Amino acid sequence: MRQDRDNKWMEDVDFLYRELPQRHKNLYFSISEADFAESIQSLKRNMPWLDDSEIKVQIAKIVASVRDAHTSVNISLYYFCPLEFYWFSDGIYAVNTLKSDDALLYKRLTHIDGIEIEQVIESLSTIISHENQSFLKSLLPKYLPAIELLYGLKIAQRFEGMTFTFEDESGHHKDCFVKSYPFKKSMDKLQANKINLAEDKLPFYRKNAGQNYWQEYIEASKTLYFNYNACREMKSESVEDFGNQLLSLIETSPAEKLIIDLRNNTGGNSALLDPFIHTLKTYKKINQTGKLFVILGRDTFSSALLNAYALKNTTKAILVGEPSGGKPNCYGEVQRFTLKHSGFVVCYSTKYYKIIEDDLMPSLFPDVERSLTIQNYLDNEDPCMDYILTYQS
Repeated sequence: MRQDRDNKWMEDVDFLYRELPQRHKNLYFSISEADFAESIQSLKRNMPWLDDSEIKVQIAKIVASVRDAHTSVNISLYYFCPLEFYWFSDGIYAVNTLKSDDALLYKRLTHIDGIEIEQVIESLSTIISHENQSFLKSLLPKYLPAIELLYGLKIAQRFEGMTFTFEDESGHHKDCFVKSYPFKKSMDKLQANKINLAEDKLPFYRKNAGQNYWQEYIEASKTLYFNYNACREMKSESVEDFGNQLLSLIETSPAEKLIIDLRNNTGGNSALLDPFIHTLKTYKKINQTGKLFVILGRDTFSSALLNAYALKNTTKAILVGEPSGGKPNCYGEVQRFTLKHSGFVVCYSTKYYKIIEDDLMPSLFPDVERSLTIQNYLDNEDPCMDYILTYQS
């Protein structure tokens, strides 16, 4: 049985080694061919002594070592601890728990199974495909409850659950053992205990999460707010029609500011917004410094980043928020293949996008940096919107 298992893993690893360099646009832009080959051979040499979780982690490390955020491996994971985290500017906090673990809600995470969170971050970052710190901040909290990955990284001690250590506002620490469950059961338990605020109580960036694009007029400040959550069409209205309607509102309403919020947009098709941007730059009423704003964030990635750069380069927009999760010059246009036995889906880039001269620039940086603290989150505040709505030309 063990030999059969090893043979199947070997076949998958050999397929990965053969196919990824052939299919990727330029796999060795960051890692050397020799180092990539050695990582494959090292995994094969050690395979008889590794369990399945450790092999999964090693495959993820190999793919992440390419340093292309679009080149990643979707690993089959079956068990999670029912906790949801977010990486705020002042630490990683639990933002959803089971009802029985409510005492942990909005507390800062300091250790997992006795390992300091800084060491956990360092270990997890080796298996997460990313090109900058912003995208790592976006992705890493999602991995913290994934007990199989943390076990494979030798952080979790057992599959039954993990001990999470939290710090409260007074600096007191509390250990709590959180049992793991099958993935769907874990997600269902979290959803059942999720605190759902009324839409009118939410800050703008948390509203209408299921809509790819929407707008609202803020009468008090004569501001048009355009939230572009995804570069994808909706059945109800095309991006082009929505953009034309928004441009008409700029002309006919007393709006004095326009906000384009891209902070939650991980991409899709950048061309969808191009006609809107092309026309917007001709609107002198709103295309002025102090009247046009773009909000960036750690999830501004791929096609959304291309839209952000187009706005930066062709309009007088002020960029507010966090550095983008996407790298300006990057590989993209993703294709996929599947490893036969494990079923892991490997994503890889087939195109290189060069939009600035500096290939080493890690992010698109905002003109005005604003980030979210846990207290902002608890108070339903939005530092980006606060800055823009009070901005005086």
